[in-house]
Amino acid sequence: MSVTLLEVLMNADYNLQHNGSVGVVLAKEQLHNATVLLEKGYHINDVFDDIMEKYDNVDDVPEIES
Repeated sequence: MSVTLLEVLMNADYNLQHNGSVGVVLAKEQLHNATVLLEKGYHINDVFDDIMEKYDNVDDVPEIES
């Protein structure tokens, strides 16, 4: 299932609100992933899986050149 960066953030919010301590762990990773990609110039509607298909983690994803 492909999700946009906005949906990653929405999932993080849901996990914080409804899934207790496990949700906090999941939400921290989701927030980190979305934040790093947004800071690197990706758009809120870009598909997370499409971005990540070539990289092991978000820190390895290159910045978008403007």
